[in-house]
Amino acid sequence: MTASQVLSGDSRVMHTITRYLETLRSSVDGDELHGLIARTLRRHSRNGPLGPDYLIDLYGQLDAYARDAVSLPSMRIRARLLQQHIAPYISDLKLDSLSDTTRAAPAAETARVHPVVEEITLAPAPAAPATTAAVAPEAAGNTAVEGVLERPGEKEQAAAEERTEKYQQLLRSEKDAWQAIYGTVKDYQHLKDAWLKSLDELSRQRDALEEKLLKTTEQLTKLEVEHDKVRTELQSARTETPKRARLPSIPRLLSRGNRPGPLPKRDGFIKSLEAEIKRIKRSGAPLALGLIGVDNLDVLMEQHGQQAAAAALRCYAEEVLSNFRAYDIVGMYDNDQFIVMFPDTPKEGARRALEKAYKRAVETHLNHDGRSIPLPPFAGALITYSAGEDPAKFLGRASEALHQARAGGNRGVLLS
Repeated sequence: MTASQVLSGDSRVMHTITRYLETLRSSVDGDELHGLIARTLRRHSRNGPLGPDYLIDLYGQLDAYARDAVSLPSMRIRARLLQQHIAPYISDLKLDSLSDTTRAAPAAETARVHPVVEEITLAPAPAAPATTAAVAPEAAGNTAVEGVLERPGEKEQAAAEERTEKYQQLLRSEKDAWQAIYGTVKDYQHLKDAWLKSLDELSRQRDALEEKLLKTTEQLTKLEVEHDKVRTELQSARTETPKRARLPSIPRLLSRGNRPGPLPKRDGFIKSLEAEIKRIKRSGAPLALGLIGVDNLDVLMEQHGQQAAAAALRCYAEEVLSNFRAYDIVGMYDNDQFIVMFPDTPKEGARRALEKAYKRAVETHLNHDGRSIPLPPFAGALITYSAGEDPAKFLGRASEALHQARAGGNRGVLLS
């Protein structure tokens, strides 16, 4: 079979190569091997019809790919299998090339044979009987013919050697394929060992996390016990503290300065505070909050009655708290507590405003039932808003500051 027949479009080896290309194209792992085969085919197709050098080059490329340890094991096996398909055709192409060379030089072979024939014919014959001498020319001719007929034996020997070489190549190809399979098995074993090692590492990490979780659970249990204990103690302290007499609520018809209307209660004030905090988060302006607790209001109620206590709270709303700015927001926070919000006001400005309110409260007297009663003073706490603080925490900080001021017996404004 000639090289053109071996590498024609409908030959078996080309069908095999085409089938491999189609299979590798549909596989994600076969991109690299597909590119190697396709590039080799394009490179040899540029120079015209494919020749023997195409299969030899492709065989070498596949051999290098199969020996590369970086390549995927499955693709290395595919490369070895394609080498086995190509190997017989490479041997046939070499034989065809050798036969063409032999046919191209018949005259040279004949010229090399004739001197041998002449040498054999002209060689001196040994002494022989007369009968033998009579047929000497024929014997000489037969001797020359025998020298020429030895050539087919040499061709058969060369063909046998070539077949032996082809068989050895197949054996080597098979050996390479088995080596690739063995390498693939070793690679899988390495992967298995790495996987088992990672499983052991994950198991150790899981055990460490379980231990940390147990410790955290124990700590949370201790914290819950301590929390319950503190809550019980606080409840006991609240129960033991004598209850203060319930103070009357402020009448709704209160006014502050030039804005008549009732003071907002706690829920309404909190909504206003939430809106103001959203605004200052965008603008970055300061915000101060003052909490005022009227002192000795329960004593005033015991001495002069509930109406006197209500009149004192009303006097605070109309006479003391009405002196704040028009955009300051004043609200009723508890039965005996007022709260003031100072938008866009630093701490120092709010402190001065509360000190003026305290001075006015000290100077004011309440007229009730024809009697002049000094207006009870107050204890005040002043805080400023911290970035990122929510309204509940902000109000809680103000209540805590007022509680400390009252517990310490302080009057006036306590900065916190």
